[in-house]
Amino acid sequence: MVRCVSYADAQDVFQETFLKYATHTNVSFQSQEHVKAWLLRVAMNACTDVARRNARRAESVLDEGAYWPAAEEDQPDRAMESQEGVKEVLKAIQSLDDPPRTPVYLAIVEEMPAPQIAQIMGAPVNTVYSWISRGKKQLRKMLGR
Repeated sequence: MVRCVSYADAQDVFQETFLKYATHTNVSFQSQEHVKAWLLRVAMNACTDVARRNARRAESVLDEGAYWPAAEEDQPDRAMESQEGVKEVLKAIQSLDDPPRTPVYLAIVEEMPAPQIAQIMGAPVNTVYSWISRGKKQLRKMLGR
């Protein structure tokens, strides 16, 4: 399943596809080629659903705020400063239009590569690179850097 982002997603799609095939009773297939085409279409639709679900999950993280690990206990002042900086960057990312908000979030916070983001968003890779570049420029301007 090349269209799925992760191996676990591909396994889920595989299982879902064949579960639908096993429980499918209202259509009679005309040939083995018809079965094959039906299975491929169901799998492709399931991959699209997984990509949408992942994209929605990323957007909801942007809306709710991200989880940031606890600061190091041995340097509380420095940790507080870094947490404030992270919050400031996250707020700036949230204020971006979409795109580039989602691709920038996925690239910076989730550390996803552009080809994977392109697959999730259903956009060409070079377009994703442009969105990320444009978003980073906007962030620098917002943050005064």
